[in-house]
Amino acid sequence: MDEEQAIIRFLGTGTTVGAFEEDLHRRVVDVFSDAGASGLDRAVILRHLLRRWSLRDGRDVPVKILGALEESLRSHAAEVGLRQQPNGLWIARAWTPEWLETAGAAPDSACLAGTEGGTRFRRELIRADPFFHEITGFHTYTTSGQRAACRAVMTTPEGSTVIAMLPTGSGKTEIALCLAERSKFGLTIVIVPTVALAYDFERRFREHFAKKNPRIRPEELNFAWTGSTDETTRERFRNAIIQGQQRVLVTSPESMTRALRQTLLDAAAVGRLQGIVIDEAHLVTQWGRFFRPEFRTLADLRRDLLVRSEEAGYPRAITLLLSATLGAAEMQDLMDSFGRPGPCNPIVANALRSEPDIWISPSMSDEERASRVQDILLHCARPAILYVTKPDKAERWLGVLRAAGFSRVASVTGNTKAVERAAVLEGLRMAPGADRNLDLVVATSAFGLGIDYPHIRTVVHACLPETVDRWYQELGRGGRDGGVSAAFLLAAPGDEREAESLGVRVLSPDVARDRWFDIWGYRREVNGRTFVDLEGARGTVGRGDYNRRWNCQVVQGLIELGELEREQFNVEDLRELLGSDDVQVADWTAVKPIAAGLGVEAFWRERWEPWQRTEMGHSSAALTRIRDVSRILIPGCQGIAESYRPNEQLISDWGTRLQYMQPVGACGRCPSCRRAGVPVLDDPPPSPEQSWDVAKMELATLSSFVESARGVNGLTFVTYGTEYRDLARDVARKLIALGVRHLGGVEWPTSERMSAVLFTDEHPLSPSNLTPVSSFSFFRVNDRVSPRWLVRREKSRTNASGEAMLDILLVPQGSVLSGKHI
Repeated sequence: MDEEQAIIRFLGTGTTVGAFEEDLHRRVVDVFSDAGASGLDRAVILRHLLRRWSLRDGRDVPVKILGALEESLRSHAAEVGLRQQPNGLWIARAWTPEWLETAGAAPDSACLAGTEGGTRFRRELIRADPFFHEITGFHTYTTSGQRAACRAVMTTPEGSTVIAMLPTGSGKTEIALCLAERSKFGLTIVIVPTVALAYDFERRFREHFAKKNPRIRPEELNFAWTGSTDETTRERFRNAIIQGQQRVLVTSPESMTRALRQTLLDAAAVGRLQGIVIDEAHLVTQWGRFFRPEFRTLADLRRDLLVRSEEAGYPRAITLLLSATLGAAEMQDLMDSFGRPGPCNPIVANALRSEPDIWISPSMSDEERASRVQDILLHCARPAILYVTKPDKAERWLGVLRAAGFSRVASVTGNTKAVERAAVLEGLRMAPGADRNLDLVVATSAFGLGIDYPHIRTVVHACLPETVDRWYQELGRGGRDGGVSAAFLLAAPGDEREAESLGVRVLSPDVARDRWFDIWGYRREVNGRTFVDLEGARGTVGRGDYNRRWNCQVVQGLIELGELEREQFNVEDLRELLGSDDVQVADWTAVKPIAAGLGVEAFWRERWEPWQRTEMGHSSAALTRIRDVSRILIPGCQGIAESYRPNEQLISDWGTRLQYMQPVGACGRCPSCRRAGVPVLDDPPPSPEQSWDVAKMELATLSSFVESARGVNGLTFVTYGTEYRDLARDVARKLIALGVRHLGGVEWPTSERMSAVLFTDEHPLSPSNLTPVSSFSFFRVNDRVSPRWLVRREKSRTNASGEAMLDILLVPQGSVLSGKHI
């Protein structure tokens, strides 16, 4: 009996045979078995299941419900669109709200997820390179962007930086693993913004290393260093790092720059640090500048670590920066902060997400919006997240929804304790041992990063996010399993003012000056360093919820204006401060004045005020864009794409290497596209330019071979008469020994291990898919040879490092290409 038959049997008999794997089937059984679930909870989940079948089959699909189960449905059936037919069977009616322009589409189409027709993100199934298969066990890459990023981190020189901007779902864990596997005795440290992400990475790394060594018990492997890690475990980590036995460690910016700082410096000095990974790297800019300054100090610590390794004569660590959402400001900031000493290599393959159907409906009043939100939540797929702007609104909505009859609902805001937030996530997952299971969460932006549950189906914004980027990140919590999701944006009067208050507001010169003198007046000197309190403010500036943000802004602004410099410090440096009961480690940071402007009254008008105007201008432009999207003045997909457009400076510096930073094409899934009849964009993510710096190789002998084979400017054609079984592999092995690293059209057995890192494309190469290493392509009798190979080279092909690359093509004797015999 398959799962669908089993769920039909459950609804008709109340009994199950075995456990269900599919998420919706599990949720149906759970909600009908949950004594705490309300009739409305059950009705909405049943509607989800019936609409899945109806949308899939193109007709109403009736189902029998056991009398004991259907009793709880009757009082809520009409409001969720359930109807019992005269024959006793139940169906779910289509939802066509008058207030939403649908253009013939189904606003509850997310119910289709879990079926073939509801699958949106499809793996490209690109054949894995030998090193990738050996490291991960996978036979294919997820996307061409993942392939390019993995190839880059495996071959880029020591001390270099790779910035990988790839769509969600591209497999960033595997990219980090490739970096970690470059050395068997070096540490790769992974920096994440939340505890939830740290434990998610730890779970994945446990699975990876246990799979590679079945004798290892996953639960015995530790990879996460968090605030709750006990001192015994921390000491084990320290010893393992220095001894080269800790391959990966996941931690926060705060722990890396403080508690782990000295250990990492010691590891760098003995050649034990080989990789630095920053996940969600856009937060270096978005959070680091005005919220969590430790993100900014990561660049300083990285610089010190590279210097320490170089001074000791060891290879410097490679830096990998991962993000799906880098705007021009974030990309430039990462290049400026982490691009030196270089080389720095962006691998960019951004694309509009294929999973969300976007629905936008501006409301004339808060009351009208509230009615529409409830209409959505009565009809749309579960699980769902309802986003609002402020904690008090989240609590108000929680009360409204409970009063309406929803029971399996909770809220998460910035005021929610970590243990409560974890419990909500466990409930949403229906994890074994969860306090209570949930189908709906009301949240502020605090419930975002770290949600590693892939089956969220609906995301509703009953607010106006301050930027398109934030909106896009939050609607992207849905559909992480690759299935269709729904994203609703419902703005109302007053939202713009509220969004403006959440954007970048920069203190006026007078207020900034007073706040700085207050901060500086209460500085503390410890071990030769000057510490300022980011949380407390005394004297002329009062305490408040935004106190830390304002203080961080003043300090960061003065750093960017060249008046201050951050200093590195260890937790031990704060022992004197920690002697006070009212001091928290995270409240303090070390700075050093490096210019004299702060002592001049004119500084605040002549320097601070222009900086203030620039920052406010960026924030105002971002607010205008999301406002226009929310009013359907511009297409939603256009607003998203424009948020990731590179600026002129980036284009000038990097050219075509950033050509896919801004997503290309209309989505076909937002209101403007549906109204215009734009076809649904179903293309795979783009293939990025495979250009990056590689470690220098000795190619003199290979160059001599190419010249002897009448090669011109590094390109030569070699012909063969009769193909025998291992011809291509025999030639490839000899060329690999001479320095070739990229094979095309050569069947390479995964069981054959090579000391060299090889790239192996399934088909012979064309000039457009070459990489920054020398190549060999094998063409069988019927293989097409790209005419572009005959375009006469003016000079040898060079990689990003300026080194000449060599390309050898083995073709059948007598081949004719563009009318010319080879």
